[in-house]
Parts: sequence; C-alpha cells; structure tokens
Amino acid sequence: MAKFCTTPRAAGAPRWAAAKVGLVVEWIVRQEYCFSKGGCNPYQRGGSGTDFFDEMSDTTRCRFLASFLATRQPSVNEGSISADCEARKKPVDADDDENERFAVPDIITHEPGRMEFYEIKPNSFFGREAGRAKIETFLSLMDFLAATDPLFEKYEKGKIFDPDRTITFYQRNYLGIVPCRVSLHYRRATEPEIDRGLIVYEICVEVDGELLEAFAKAIIVSAIIAALAALAAIAAAVLGGGVLVPALLAFESPLGDSVGPEGTNDPQDVRYVQALVNDWRAATDGSPIAVDGFFSEETAGALTEFQGVAGLEDTAGNVAPGDATETELESTHLNNLMATADLSEMETEGGVADLVFGADPDGVDTELEEEQDLQTAFNAFVQQYLQDLRDTV
Repeated sequence: MAKFCTTPRAAGAPRWAAAKVGLVVEWIVRQEYCFSKGGCNPYQRGGSGTDFFDEMSDTTRCRFLASFLATRQPSVNEGSISADCEARKKPVDADDDENERFAVPDIITHEPGRMEFYEIKPNSFFGREAGRAKIETFLSLMDFLAATDPLFEKYEKGKIFDPDRTITFYQRNYLGIVPCRVSLHYRRATEPEIDRGLIVYEICVEVDGELLEAFAKAIIVSAIIAALAALAAIAAAVLGGGVLVPALLAFESPLGDSVGPEGTNDPQDVRYVQALVNDWRAATDGSPIAVDGFFSEETAGALTEFQGVAGLEDTAGNVAPGDATETELESTHLNNLMATADLSEMETEGGVADLVFGADPDGVDTELEEEQDLQTAFNAFVQQYLQDLRDTV
C-alpha cells in the first residue's frame, strides 16, 4: 500500500468544506490536549477557566480572547485589546507590514509552569507560513503587554503538547477496484523555524501503489464528502431539523454523451459509467467489469442488470446524460461512499455538531466564498467531484 497525504484544499475541497474539516480537527486536538494534561478547565466568559479554546467562543473571537486575557491578567485592558483585535482581524492592505492581522491562537493555557499557546493549521506551505506568522504576531502582542506592565506573564510557544496521531475514518473498495483507507493525521510541526506552537494536519490515503497517483485526490474528496454527510446527520440529531440533506442532492450530469448499444460511446464517458457500475457491484458482492473505455457485451450486460435491480423502465443497457439510469448510478455511488464514513475514533459526539454546523459568532467569513446556503454549496461540491471523477477515471 502506497500513501499520499495532502490538505483538503489541495485535494480539491472548496474553502467552506476545508474550513469545516479544520473545525473538526480543532475539536479532536482539544480532546487530546486535555487528555494529555490530565484534564482542562475550559474558559467561558464570566468564569475562571485556565484553558482558552477559540472555537468555544459564544461571542466574537476578539472579544473572547480579550475577556480571557483580562480574567487571567488583571492589568490587561479588555476593551482596548478587543477593539484593537476587531480593527486588525483582517488586514486592509495585505502589502502593509504595519497592518498585520490580529492573532487569536486556537489554544492558550494559563497555569503555573504551563504558560503556553498553540495554533492549528493545514500541513501545506501556505498553512505552515500562516501559522508561523500568526505565532509571531501573538508573541509581539505578548512583548507589548509585558513592556507596558512588568507584572504581565507572557505566554510562550507551546512545546509540552507533542501529538502525532492518525485516525482512520473511511475505508472501502473505491469504485469497486481500489482498496483504500483514508485517515486524518496531525502532529506538532517539526520544521526548524516553527518547531514549537504549531500543530499541522493533513488527510492521508493509502491505496495500491499503481493506482495512487490517479485516484488519490478523488478518494480524499469522496472521504470528505462522506464525513460531512455523517457530521450533518449528527448535527440534525443534536440541533434539530435538516442541517443539510444528502438525499436532496441536485446536480447536472457530468456525462458528455450517450453510452449504450447505439450510443456515442466516448471512451471517457464509457469508463465513467463502467466505474460507477463497478462501485454498485462491489457493494452487492458482484465481480467488477473492465474499465477500459470500450462498450462491450460485458458492459451492456452489467448495465442491464443494474437497471433491472433498480427497477428502471429502460433495461437495454442505455445511458444518456441526465436520464434515470445515470441519475441512479450516481446516486448509488454517492450513497455508498456516504455510508462508509466511520467517525467513531474522532470523538464527534455532542458539541462538535454545533461547532461545525451551528452559527459562527464571527459571522460569515467572506474569504470562504460562501454566498450560497449550505445545501447549495454541498450540491456544488458533489457535482464538482463527479465531474472530476468522470474526467479522471
């Protein structure tokens, strides 16, 4: 088995989906962080907690951080910190070094002998650089506050928490022919310039070496779709109502033209149909057919069998863009992959649903390009996945 690791964005997930993966990672890392230190005392506004987790905010992250600092360090001017943070949360001019983004770390602990903080970022060049910059910016704030008040206790880049964990959450025969396993992996950054304070994460897929390059990103994207669907089911149970409903998926056909005994039978379209048929056969313990781009008697027979089992009117082995057979093939594939996600190792019970699908106290982040509602965004994500699959298989 060969292994390929990348970030959700690099695999092809849209920003909004990658951001939700990041929230899940923050949740999981927090559980391990607290376990590693023998328990946490999470901070909530008005309380005296010693552990700050930015995703637990009931207000904007700027106000939450300012409240925590003022509670733990009485010399801190809460209003000043909050106002400065709100003003600089997003830089007005990205090229202006004096106008840097305000840093709100993901984890801060204020305990005797453990005055430390951590940031969590995707394990890419840009993710690591963003993490390094955020750490340095927060250290600058610490230096400023310490210079104005000699009693201020500075927080240092975290070095005590040193995780290196892999969590498998998706395992199946992808398209009926590619045995694969997909895992979340996170660790403390080991790069010399950021060897403290930064936790990085990635999604890894293990498949047969000969098929790794062709299918790795598609498998990772399918696993993210499956995980989000599973999380949505948890969220619906916790929050009530439909957070998003995979059964309501609506998308346009990626099939270029007809496939069948009298079809156009473009090789790329034929391979796509053959792959979807194999995915159905694998789920029903059937044997795979050749994915070779040729519409053969074997392909026709497999399609006819599928149409009969699905109860479709056309059982002659024909498929056309957007017809009942193609829709049923794609829906079967999506249902199969979404039923495969296993989040049992991710400790996703309880608050993670509200964290991932609840309202964000900071409001909509325009950087996520999320002008549409979640259902529409999810549908578009699935459609792009199917289009990429058709073009790659």
